Amino acid sequence: MKDYDYTFFYTVEPIYKTVNKEECIKFIHDYPRELVSDAFGAWEPPLVTFNDFELADRWPHSIVVEYLAYDDNPSSYFYKPVEEQEFKIMINYEEVFASKTGNMIGDNDDEM
Repeated sequence: MKDYDYTFFYTVEPIYKTVNKEECIKFIHDYPRELVSDAFGAWEPPLVTFNDFELADRWPHSIVVEYLAYDDNPSSYFYKPVEEQEFKIMINYEEVFASKTGNMIGDNDDEM
């Protein structure tokens, strides 16, 4: 599969900011378009992303929120206190969306 740079989808480079859990939840709730969540299990704990597929139809360029799925249970292997967890949000999503190139990758456009 061909590897695409973000500039294929939009011209403004995304800027991510680390926020607390409450700010992350508010961002997801207030986001103006549909977001699709995904858990990428290649990491431990899994990486959770919220994706705007109108922005880009390929991960990771669709990510507007990301965090690691730590457990709330202190006896869990993946426990981390919530105040030590990092939640990242794309703070310039409006500018990024406004800079869309119109390029999308259709199901049959991937190069092997």
